[in-house]
Amino acid sequence: MQEALMLVAAGRGALLTAAHTATYHARPGVSYVPFTDAEPVGYGLVWRAADNSGAVRAFARAALKASGRNVPA
Repeated sequence: MQEALMLVAAGRGALLTAAHTATYHARPGVSYVPFTDAEPVGYGLVWRAADNSGAVRAFARAALKASGRNVPA
């Protein structure tokens, strides 16, 4: 994220990002312009397939439970 914002601030591109980015990644030289007609952004957990350990699966279940969504068996 920081590299992308650095490029935006240098005039070398633009970035589509979630609204909370303006709060958590405020940066001089970068303006955040909301899209009022865009669909909400969904989030999900990702991890390397090779790292599919019990600890990763337990964390994923806990995160899903904390989100208030149904936890699969």
